[in-house]
Amino acid sequence: MNEDTINEAPYLVYEFERRAYPLSDAAFTIGRDASSHIVVREPTVSRSHAEVRPDGDAYFVHAVGATVTRHNGTPVTTPVKLTDGDRIEVGSAEFTFRRGRLPLGVSVVDIASPIGHDPDVMTKRDTIKSPILGASKAGGEKEKSAAGTLVLVGLLVAAAAYYFFMR
Repeated sequence: MNEDTINEAPYLVYEFERRAYPLSDAAFTIGRDASSHIVVREPTVSRSHAEVRPDGDAYFVHAVGATVTRHNGTPVTTPVKLTDGDRIEVGSAEFTFRRGRLPLGVSVVDIASPIGHDPDVMTKRDTIKSPILGASKAGGEKEKSAAGTLVLVGLLVAAAAYYFFMR
């Protein structure tokens, strides 16, 4: 590796999405957890599956999850130094370590700061309450629901009467 390659910006390129994630002097995480830098939503991927960590001018891939991380097809058991063009496999997702110039059609992703936002915002949702299971709604909504039900029953009775008497 020459001096020019060391000084060029390092990226992890997510091949499926054609996106490049810039690496910095902090650990870069890949996993199923919403707080990971790259989230891979697969049951075979651990919440915290792999990390790419800097060490001086070099970057190393560390397998931190319970499932297999592969580097160029070989399972990672100890930290492995990355060189330009190396492939990292996490589940079915494939990443390429790149320094410098990116391939055509690859866009660079800006990593948002975790300060000031909920890291799990994409996975949260309101609890689903079912009227069949006895979950009650607030008082005003319950009255609207009863009135709507009466209107619906009235329309069904009128439709049934029309059907039977117009035959």
